Amino acid sequence: MKENIAEISVENGEKAIFIRRGLFRGHRNIAWHEVENYLKSFVGKSYLIPEYGDRIFIGTDFPDEYTGATYTKKLKGTLAKAKANAAQAVP
Repeated sequence: MKENIAEISVENGEKAIFIRRGLFRGHRNIAWHEVENYLKSFVGKSYLIPEYGDRIFIGTDFPDEYTGATYTKKLKGTLAKAKANAAQAVP
């Protein structure tokens, strides 16, 4: 999956994540339960944020919070696809 994600520099010199191929592309409506199931694969793992030296832990409530928020359910079209595919950048 890491080969699908690249770190790029933008005009102002800041870094951004570029997702080459979204897992949830081509869907008219995002199946948020699929996104939630994908995120469940990260539960119990921890990741180091190199820029800050902080370690974050992915808890059991994260997948539901990410996909079940009221504003998430209201998203449509491109914004919904962007949020769903951003889940790939979690690790």
